[in-house]
Amino acid sequence: MATYSSAIRGWWGLWLAGVLGAALVPAMLRGADPADDAAPAAPAADAQAGAQQVDLFEGMRNGDLAVHFVPKDSRQARVTIENKTQKPLTVKLPEAFAGVPVLAQNGNGNGNNNNNNNRNQGMGGGMGGMGGMGMGGMMYIAPEKTEAFKVPTVCLEHGKTEPHPTVPYTIEPIESFTDRPAVQELCRMLGQGKINQRVAQAAAWHLSNDMSWQQLATKQQRRAGGGTSPYFTPAEIQAAMQLATTAIQGAQARKPAVASPAGSTAAK
Repeated sequence: MATYSSAIRGWWGLWLAGVLGAALVPAMLRGADPADDAAPAAPAADAQAGAQQVDLFEGMRNGDLAVHFVPKDSRQARVTIENKTQKPLTVKLPEAFAGVPVLAQNGNGNGNNNNNNNRNQGMGGGMGGMGGMGMGGMMYIAPEKTEAFKVPTVCLEHGKTEPHPTVPYTIEPIESFTDRPAVQELCRMLGQGKINQRVAQAAAWHLSNDMSWQQLATKQQRRAGGGTSPYFTPAEIQAAMQLATTAIQGAQARKPAVASPAGSTAAK
């Protein structure tokens, strides 16, 4: 009975803290993390006009582009894109992507990569707000030149070791890593700079790894000086709950309308 009462008091305190911090939730939801790298300078209009457009992943497959993905930690990664051709290219950046350790196998379609031989987490993010042409998601790269920029990320496999710069990663379409539409939508939102990274991380573990809000609220992290502290604040959990709902609704809105037996259309 004492344990049950303690749990009730703990959740009452979390709820109260969330209510008192409700004014902070809109700010928490927004992307409040400062950009570390300035966007590449926009090229001259005549250079843009003569550039061939290529999709990032298609360019990787056909050898026009060499792309390197290096995680700084769980929150951020550095992307370098080299134009291997002798002609200017306009690269269409992905709205969402996955960063996967090179030794990992493809995701199992259940929201995460479940290869137990790989100890580092897969990551997710987006590039919809990137680009050096004044257009979100598009980047001009001169012949035989390289552009580099940083992207916000979240981990998608709770329980595995955090990403590290010494561990080789590759970048893949988010659909090849997870078939959960809400996770894909969350990565798009993160790439557009619409949401705070820490709030996105809590929502990502909930949506990708089925962690309950109670598990996330009681998750602890070790402090450098010893001891532990909550991994997320009550305000971050409150904002993450709203964000997860928004991601689910956004994913549902992207579903195409399908014809019903009667000939009408309905979104599923």
